[in-house]
Amino acid sequence: MKKSLLVFMSLVASLSILAACSNTTKEQKPESKALPTINERIQKETKEVMEQSKLIKDTDITVDQKKKVISLNVTASSDTNSDYAEVIGLNFAKTLAIGASTEKENNLHKPENDSLGALYSFYDLNITVKQENGKVLAKGKKTTNETKITWERAQ
Repeated sequence: MKKSLLVFMSLVASLSILAACSNTTKEQKPESKALPTINERIQKETKEVMEQSKLIKDTDITVDQKKKVISLNVTASSDTNSDYAEVIGLNFAKTLAIGASTEKENNLHKPENDSLGALYSFYDLNITVKQENGKVLAKGKKTTNETKITWERAQ
């Protein structure tokens, strides 16, 4: 457990550093009015980054462009608790937003510190983190007009 937690926290630190080191701001890179695309490459790379953690067994990304909703699902190891589930979900959302911001035609700013980036001002976000046995640890939701994810934890 300690080793997998260390690996996971290293991944979190790497993502935070990547987002913090970005010198791109809203003023430097105006937001696009068109709905950003999240192609298969972005989804695949995001899943690969997330699944490097020993705490994460499987991930799934669903993008519904008609309803403008992104759903992120994580199956975590049985060692994962609700506290880590929220961290995993937040990092999954930020990792996808970083990937989407790398696409030139999307013209999005990346997540920074407390910001999830611009992707979720176009799409509502639903996150579910569950254990391998199916027990839901945490569910997160964010609409386009909100700035933060609202979490429900398992009892």
